[in-house]
Parts: sequence; C-alpha cells; structure tokens
Amino acid sequence: MVALADDPANLPYVRRRIHPALGVLPGVVVDVWTQIGLAEQERRRAWLIRHRRTPPHLLGVPEELIELAGLRVTEWSLPPDVSSISLVVQQRPRPGGAD
Repeated sequence: MVALADDPANLPYVRRRIHPALGVLPGVVVDVWTQIGLAEQERRRAWLIRHRRTPPHLLGVPEELIELAGLRVTEWSLPPDVSSISLVVQQRPRPGGAD
C-alpha cells in the first residue's frame, strides 16, 4: 500500500509482488470494534488521538486502486464515541440507502 500511496503508477509492481489468498476477494473490509480485544482497542484509540485518521486513510489510497492491485485491506471500525468522519470506508452509502 505504501508503494501505491507513493505513486499510483506503481500498480504493476504491486500486482507482481502480491500473493493473493485463494477464495479471498481483494478490496477493503471493515472490522468490528466489539470483536477486538481491549488492548487493541486502547492501541487504536491512542493512534487515532495521535494521527486523527486510520492507517489506510492516512495513506490515502483509493479503494478502487486497492482492488485493482489485488490487495485485501482491513480498515478499522471506530470506537462508538468517535465520529466516522475520518474514515472514508465508513462514509460509503449503506446497501438499500439506510443511514
């Protein structure tokens, strides 16, 4: 992802270097806050306080480019008390137009 963040023209390089898992589609998935451990929740809160954005959002690689590269990236869900404005992935429209 860093190579793509540096220059989207690195797409062919990234595609050559990855080894996709069988049966796993590329793209961005969001994990579930309540399913991660307390230590990881605390680590993420500290990161968000320090950087104000998640690592994938900080790199700024568009979802489409991640998919084209064949990467599978886990985006963080946010703590319930943190606004979702900093996460591009969580700003996507929900299926069926629900808010």
